[in-house]
Amino acid sequence: MRRFLSLTFLLLAVNFSIAADRPNIVWIVSEDNSKHYLKLFDEAGAETPNIAALAQDGVIFTRAFSNSPVCSVARTTLATGCFAPRIGTQFHRRSKLATLPEGQKMFMSYLSEAGYYTTNNSKKDYNAVESDGTWGESSKKASWRNRPDEKTPFFHMQSHTQSHESSLHFDEDSYQNDKTKHNPDEVTLPPYFPDTPLFRYTYARYLDNIQTIDGIVGDTVAKLKEDGVLEDTFIFYFGDHGSVLPRGKGYVYESGLHVPLVVRVPENFRHLVNLEPGSRSDGFVSFVDFGPTVLELAGVDVPEAMDGEPFLGKEVTLAELAQRDEAFGYADRFDEKYEMIRTLRVGDWKYVRSFQPYYPDGLQNNYRYKMLAYREWRDLFNEGKLGSDQRQFFESKPPEMLFDLSTDPHEVNNLASDPAHGARLAEMREKLNERLLAMPDLSLFPENVLYDEAMEDPVAFGEENRQRIAASLETANLMLLPMSEADAPLRSAFRSADPLIRQWALTVCAAFGKEAEELVESAKPLLRDEDPVVQIRAAEFLGLVGAVDPRGTLIEVVNDSDHPVLQLMALNSVALFHDHSATSYPFDPASFAEIEGEAERRLLYLEGDWIGKKTNRKKEKK
Repeated sequence: MRRFLSLTFLLLAVNFSIAADRPNIVWIVSEDNSKHYLKLFDEAGAETPNIAALAQDGVIFTRAFSNSPVCSVARTTLATGCFAPRIGTQFHRRSKLATLPEGQKMFMSYLSEAGYYTTNNSKKDYNAVESDGTWGESSKKASWRNRPDEKTPFFHMQSHTQSHESSLHFDEDSYQNDKTKHNPDEVTLPPYFPDTPLFRYTYARYLDNIQTIDGIVGDTVAKLKEDGVLEDTFIFYFGDHGSVLPRGKGYVYESGLHVPLVVRVPENFRHLVNLEPGSRSDGFVSFVDFGPTVLELAGVDVPEAMDGEPFLGKEVTLAELAQRDEAFGYADRFDEKYEMIRTLRVGDWKYVRSFQPYYPDGLQNNYRYKMLAYREWRDLFNEGKLGSDQRQFFESKPPEMLFDLSTDPHEVNNLASDPAHGARLAEMREKLNERLLAMPDLSLFPENVLYDEAMEDPVAFGEENRQRIAASLETANLMLLPMSEADAPLRSAFRSADPLIRQWALTVCAAFGKEAEELVESAKPLLRDEDPVVQIRAAEFLGLVGAVDPRGTLIEVVNDSDHPVLQLMALNSVALFHDHSATSYPFDPASFAEIEGEAERRLLYLEGDWIGKKTNRKKEKK
């Protein structure tokens, strides 16, 4: 009996050592939540004791960033460890799924191959074709508790909608009658919001939602402890991008990109992390780094094709993390709303490059404007009742913005035109250009071309078209010059054999606006260009300066094409002129033929009965 018991204890010890060889990893993700709503990160936020408890046994990352401020792009970046504009996954909602290069997979597939049980409960929302073996199970019932046996290490991801944008799509009756736990009179609004009872209520209601998330975190930790695996499990809590208060989700300000991140380090695997429990790191980490970090902790080689690098591991120290001081951000199409923007943050300095600055942030996006606060904000703008900081959201932007976040955390004071910061502006501009060329950035092609030619292998397409992308960037950057210096190269670009160059030259002219009026006659023939995107850009430039009525061109592009992306691009310009042009060009929705999909959202808006409706409009072709 004594020998039998000794053998039993030996086998148990062996089994324990096998189970403990590799840690478990759990991701708890609160949807649509920037760092500004947790007191752990920002004084104006809500108390979150359960998330704070994670931090006592782990690390608070004070400078963690989603690379994109919207769900599908952010989640695809997480899954692939790659910058979206490099691999063709930058558009939300995707018009077509991108195929990853041969041999490249989502990081969860590498975990599966290494023997991990991978589960997702349950949001995916990828813009790329999912790799084989990504998830052992992905459903609303998926759990680490379903793994084949207790010795199998697991990676589990769970996403929570209690903080999602839809949680603030309440109606007027709810606003008037539903009370919040947080006192609306005591919240601290950022200076770009109008200080109204509705904005205060919306803010307070969202703080309540964050405390609901905190309760979910506590429940998840309790389950891990109940199962006896808490001290074998790394727990990551983070938001999947910025918050849903206006100017957060969908926008590349800190409110859209700067997320909360806390990682609890389990007792049995502290040897894998060279950081003390309770540490705070100011080093920059981004979503491209999350997959590599998990692979590093799991002892799986990080593929060279990934753009990120681990921020936890035996070789990563607080001192090394502190040297990481750059974050790259991108925004393209969100639902039916287009605008190409790139950002680079270096320390406390933020550089924002808008490639289509004549599109205001507040351009209609049906889903955003379901929120009462969004609609009130626009009404106040139209009534002339906003201050200068609050009007910016509905006005055109300069092509470049530079913010000192140490003194201007809400990004309302653009320093790009201040000569005192000219050297820093030039340095950050150059750094960003280098990034776009190194990828290369596929968004220098219009989405319809990527849809037709690139999505079977976007990375290969980018490599094959490096020269065209570089030439397009050079043309786009003419808007950063004085008009007197840009005039001659723009006239030459109008005559280019490459439609990409003609498109970007017209975009530059639209950015200059009235400064480019000398080019009006040279641009008019491009309204009949063989390339419909050139026609759209010509209509934008000439319409914005009042030289032509853009409606005929834009309606013709929409009605003569059955290309869903081309229609969507033209209708973005329709929304611009319908709502925001200094010259009024209202559109009659009856002018357009039958349209389906994302583009239909624009026609629902023009019809004036779009709130709460889905895209199911059918019309006879005119």
